[in-house]
Amino acid sequence: MEKIEISRGFTPKVTGMPDLTMIRLPFPSSVGVSAGDIPFIRPKLLVKEGDSVRTGSPLFTDKRDRTINYVSPATGKVRKILFGERRKLIEVVLTAEVLDDFIQFDPVSSGELTDMPRADLVERLKQGGLWQGLRQFPARDTADPDHTPAMIIVSLNGNDLSSPHPALVLKGNEEAFMTGLDILRKFSHRIVVTARESSLKKLSGAVRDRVTHATDDMYPAWNPGTVLYQLKQNQAENTSWCVSLDHLIMMGKFLITGRYPVEKIISVTQTGDNRPHLLTRQGAPVKKLAGHFAPDSLITTGQFNGRLLDPDWHIGFFENTINIVENADGEEMFGFVRPGLNKPSVSSTFLSALFKRPAPMDCTLHGELRACINCSYCERICPTGLMPNFIMKALHADEIEEALACGMMDCCQCGLCSFTCPSKIELAKILSDGMDSHYKDKA
Repeated sequence: MEKIEISRGFTPKVTGMPDLTMIRLPFPSSVGVSAGDIPFIRPKLLVKEGDSVRTGSPLFTDKRDRTINYVSPATGKVRKILFGERRKLIEVVLTAEVLDDFIQFDPVSSGELTDMPRADLVERLKQGGLWQGLRQFPARDTADPDHTPAMIIVSLNGNDLSSPHPALVLKGNEEAFMTGLDILRKFSHRIVVTARESSLKKLSGAVRDRVTHATDDMYPAWNPGTVLYQLKQNQAENTSWCVSLDHLIMMGKFLITGRYPVEKIISVTQTGDNRPHLLTRQGAPVKKLAGHFAPDSLITTGQFNGRLLDPDWHIGFFENTINIVENADGEEMFGFVRPGLNKPSVSSTFLSALFKRPAPMDCTLHGELRACINCSYCERICPTGLMPNFIMKALHADEIEEALACGMMDCCQCGLCSFTCPSKIELAKILSDGMDSHYKDKA
């Protein structure tokens, strides 16, 4: 097992991290299949309101590749199809029945998987609604099945500080995990399995033996983008693939049982409230998962890089964390001269940087938007060695070649540059939008 160490990054000590217990939530009355968390998708609906669907039935597909299905996680009727601005699909909402009527596929044994042609495996995963769990760098779009990646990165710890603990996700799913690794070997000869050092001791011996790289506990050392940056040796490796632990297990379960896996483990963080992990149905309502929260709170799917959620929406296929950020009481009088004992900070501006004790997060910017002052905080914290301030200025000047020369496509989208910026510039969003625009122009 190799060790991946990063010299840049930041792990704030925040309150409200989930504990290592887990509870099963009651069966939800509605489930949804979201399109809002799927990057680059051009959805085409396959159902209409009032249609009856089975568990595993395709609800919509991607116009770019209509063989990729996004399927129903429950049996029931299509209650509502929610659109946003310019009729952008947000989600398909179902009234769920307790008893599942599954779309059944033929199970695949380990021996049959070894002999299965790659094209047949791709088709099976696409029909089952799980191929999209494989993502391809640098834009992390759905993996190209005709491409042979130099490596496939499996992150056991997810992308967020509060992602579900791998020991809980793997409990009872070791066989599916091993089958998932066998699936990946059909596509690449190099499988990189990473885990945080603090997580290793809670993993079973069989799983621990499959971990190829241990990472720092400093955020975001375990992010697949950061791992790729540390390991890659040539340009061909820039188009490697990655997959999350829960999607890998889903693929393994799907082949073993022939049925679409319908359960998901969710972690919820809220200041001052250490909640257990939640075992629930895929596409469960956000409001049921979040529990009690103030009406003016923000609900996101990550501490630094999450999607903003409406409480009436449903959790997406790529999402397994809910972060509730309470609104502040208002502007803080003379906040710039206060000691800041409970303010999370990268710099030593506040005394909280000295005591290193957990601090609450809130929605306050603690300042107003200002021009970039070239303080270099974003450079010093970037885990992939970028200069986000220079990339931001190149994008604003429409100098895409200069932004690429500064390494824009190496951005792992961890969100730390936005967190640390004293001018309150949304650097992470600017870089992410620039990466997406460049990728779409090339496609």
